[in-house]
Amino acid sequence: MWFRNPLRHIAITSDIAVANDYYNGDPESLWNRPNGGFLNVRAARRTVDFYRRWRDARRRFPPGTNEQHVLERAQAELSRRAGVRMQFLDTAHCGGFCQLSRDMARVCTLHANCCTGLANKVHDLAAVLRDWRNYTAAPPAARRRGGFGWTTPGKCIR
Repeated sequence: MWFRNPLRHIAITSDIAVANDYYNGDPESLWNRPNGGFLNVRAARRTVDFYRRWRDARRRFPPGTNEQHVLERAQAELSRRAGVRMQFLDTAHCGGFCQLSRDMARVCTLHANCCTGLANKVHDLAAVLRDWRNYTAAPPAARRRGGFGWTTPGKCIR
């Protein structure tokens, strides 16, 4: 879900900015766990090369391995060889069910990660939408006081 513009949190020097399942606090650390829930890519030869290398890296993994798993395991090699600068986005701004943003005043996007099954994702995202509507319907003074948060995902894996 997209609540605010996340592009304002992307460094102008980043070639690839990616959301994470788990964020370790360092936007340049290759120890973050990226996901494809939000991805911003600069159009450049080096990013095309990165994607080609990412696609080719799938051959080194068992058949059926998804692209997120390949990226997580090979991101350091891929970014170094292609010469791209990756930025891992803080889950406080671009979060998901794996690591929920607790501050509704900061969150930009929320992804139904750490969740299997479309019905489960739809169920828990419906709760997110209700929470967001309650938050945005509240007067600004009430929002500043806080007390708003996300309903714990009921059907998604946490």
